[in-house]
Amino acid sequence: MQRLKGLTTGSLPTFVDAGSNFASSEINEDNIIQQLINNNKSVVFMGDDTWESLFPGRFLRSYPFPSFNVFDLHTLDRGVKKHLLPEIKTEDYSLLIGHFLGVDHCGHRYSPDHPAMANKLTEMDDVIRSVVENLDNDTILIALGDHGMTKTGDHGGDSQPEVNSALLLHSMRPEVWSEDQQVSQIDLVPTLAHLLGVSVPYSNLGDLITEVAFEHKAVDADMLLLKALAANQHQISNYLSHYNQISNDLPGPEMAVLDEMESSMQPSSSVSKPTRLKQADRYLRYMKKAKEMCQRIWAKFDINLMLIGCLQVLYTILLHAMSLWGITQPSTSYEVCLCQLALTFTSLVVFYLATPALYSAIIQSFLFTLCVVICLSSRQKVRGASLSDLLSLACLAGLCLCSLSNSLLVYEDKCSHYLTQSVLLLTWLTHVLTIIKRDLPKGKDRNKLSTCLVKVGKSNSTYLLFSLSILVRLGHVFGACREEQEGCEVSLFFTPLSSLHGELETYKSIRFWLMSVPAVVLPVAAVRRVLTVRGHLNGRSPLTFAATYALPIISLLVVFDWAAGNAIALQVWQRTLFARAVYFIVIGTVILAFSWPKAIYSLSNSSRTIEYDGSVSSLYNYLRSSLESKASESSHLLVYGLGTIYSAVYIIMATTLALVLLMIAGDGMACSLTFLFCTLLLYLDLHQFVIKQQSKFDSSITSALCWYLIAKYFFYATGQQQTITSIRWDAAFHGFAQDHSSHIVPAILLFASTFSSQILCSLLLPMLLIVTESPQSIVRSLQVCPPRSISGLGEITLVEQEPETRQRLLRLFIVYLLSHLCKSFASLGAAVLLRRHLMVWKIFAPAFIYEGASFIVTSLACILSYMLFMRITRSLQTYLSKFSLVHSD
Repeated sequence: MQRLKGLTTGSLPTFVDAGSNFASSEINEDNIIQQLINNNKSVVFMGDDTWESLFPGRFLRSYPFPSFNVFDLHTLDRGVKKHLLPEIKTEDYSLLIGHFLGVDHCGHRYSPDHPAMANKLTEMDDVIRSVVENLDNDTILIALGDHGMTKTGDHGGDSQPEVNSALLLHSMRPEVWSEDQQVSQIDLVPTLAHLLGVSVPYSNLGDLITEVAFEHKAVDADMLLLKALAANQHQISNYLSHYNQISNDLPGPEMAVLDEMESSMQPSSSVSKPTRLKQADRYLRYMKKAKEMCQRIWAKFDINLMLIGCLQVLYTILLHAMSLWGITQPSTSYEVCLCQLALTFTSLVVFYLATPALYSAIIQSFLFTLCVVICLSSRQKVRGASLSDLLSLACLAGLCLCSLSNSLLVYEDKCSHYLTQSVLLLTWLTHVLTIIKRDLPKGKDRNKLSTCLVKVGKSNSTYLLFSLSILVRLGHVFGACREEQEGCEVSLFFTPLSSLHGELETYKSIRFWLMSVPAVVLPVAAVRRVLTVRGHLNGRSPLTFAATYALPIISLLVVFDWAAGNAIALQVWQRTLFARAVYFIVIGTVILAFSWPKAIYSLSNSSRTIEYDGSVSSLYNYLRSSLESKASESSHLLVYGLGTIYSAVYIIMATTLALVLLMIAGDGMACSLTFLFCTLLLYLDLHQFVIKQQSKFDSSITSALCWYLIAKYFFYATGQQQTITSIRWDAAFHGFAQDHSSHIVPAILLFASTFSSQILCSLLLPMLLIVTESPQSIVRSLQVCPPRSISGLGEITLVEQEPETRQRLLRLFIVYLLSHLCKSFASLGAAVLLRRHLMVWKIFAPAFIYEGASFIVTSLACILSYMLFMRITRSLQTYLSKFSLVHSD
């Protein structure tokens, strides 16, 4: 949209205009289309339906076609070709616009080097040839691309391949134009206005393309040229003057230079021909300097609004951080919630009243101080922090400080990798120090120390740390490249199967069968094994049915969907059938998880006492003996899976969502998401080992920060970058043939694809609390002969201690969300402080947008996860109210 705006108004498109690509609204600025209508001239249009949104009701005849589906290479182009030549022959128009999109979509879908691109370019050659054959002497053909593309077919950045495109001008008159001249796209606006005999749009900053606008062999060509340039220069001068009176944003010294240049220009009618040529050069230099000035400083910043936003976020972080340390009341208390609302309401009021920046800061600071006084805790002792918590906070601070450096922000994927590995090592060291402190006597006995170290080396936590380190390192293979990362090569994992051909056929088969398919099948098999060992696949409950049948079916459908995407011969409905089936089953599974969140099975309904065990062998033996002794007469009720009921529901939900995210990401990125899923499950086991050595759950800060760093790192390890060009637009149409009727569905698919790591981590966050009461680790559940359950009620303890459980869970969520908010605040502060930095629109602004969107998606996923936890709790409370619990050893 921003390129079309520049091509019709002559104004410089801004970074914010990029957002209008998704909901284009009418252009109200003066533009070449409106100038033609004002002069009783007509415009005919065909092609991209974005033009209809920008200029509704302005065309004499219009043939719009859906444009957002990058998988459709031909529908729009065929529609344009159908109407193009007949419309050329009507001759009742002053301007005819034909907007093709096949080449653009082909680049997005296949890349520029694919054979399909060669076919598309050949097709465009034929179109141009047919148009030239039907031109008359009074018509000029202008063929151009509104942007270029990278080697991967993307665009939106400011690299040379993206901002440069070809421009072809053809006329039947014998004019000779330069073949190697470079012009700005907005220069077409005054050129077209002159050729069509209308006024240049008011906000135009482009200058006349003199080679195109005049017949240089004419006797009075130099005089006509000077008059046109004078009108162009006067229009730009008038616009800048009026703009500066309203906003006062233009730099005074440069405006003074422009005024001096303008005063030195002489009237065109009173000079000789050589002097007129020099005068024309002065006009061109004036317009070039004005354009360069606007390109350099064309950004209006509302300092007051920036300050209000920064203080609002900062005070929110401080208020809830103080509640975590016990300085103020808990974040869930009535006082803190009311103060948070008061801070937000005050920010809106001072913004609405347009209060000066200094007064806004004073008002917000005073209110924050008042809130802290009101919310001060009655407890005298402030909650302490362990060494691991402080070191984890230092890692978070280091990641936040990366936002202030453009070089560190460019390589933030490597920074997050280093910090993630550091916190994983810190978690393991916490476990090691606990073992040494417990087993090593006070005396310095070297034999005892060596024995203790050997024990640590053979412990499961060491193996888990080693496995986690490998998974995290392997995730780096799937990282995407930024333009600024020198020496980075785009991985073939980003190339879809349909684009792999020729010499890559062998790689294509190996990747699909040895990487993509196992990445889907193996996690499902492992999850089913865990659920079977824990006794959750017995019985006929709806959630048990979903875990037994839905997960394998979804995994097969995902594989079929990838294979169908590679089969170009299939019809559209056949290629989208499997994806739609996956969406349907996933939605049904989520509904089942919220409606009947109990994957358990009770053997008898005649009792009021429960005996249960987490191991399959003991349950099977008890069942067989009970049946042999007519268990129907017993006063006991045997229940499968009750000790791990929370973790079962979350594992089923996470596996279901992971599968659909795998499908949307594509077969190339499947392994990266599988690595993320395995990393989360292994870290839960490592976290459980650490917690079992402590007397209480007191490491929510370290564990939540590590969880956040994993989410942050795998954002990059799943092929994402904080740039506009890295957005995978094809995800918005996965499973759909044509354009969507609304923006809701494509937005959901696009955000799910972009922030898949944040969604999975947020959904599984309560597992950090659940595994502290779980009787068995996930890895041990995969063993062929798992050990018997530990004594106790297992995860049912979370139900019996419901008030304390809720406080611990909310504390976990607050730490996790505050971690995201701190990084968002750092990006916000960097964008504000460095708003005049050369790289603000290329690096800092996109980073802030991504962090803000990530926080919103994370918050929504956390709300969903918390609702699921409370739904399980309420369901279990209702179920257990009928019985008294007895554990079977």
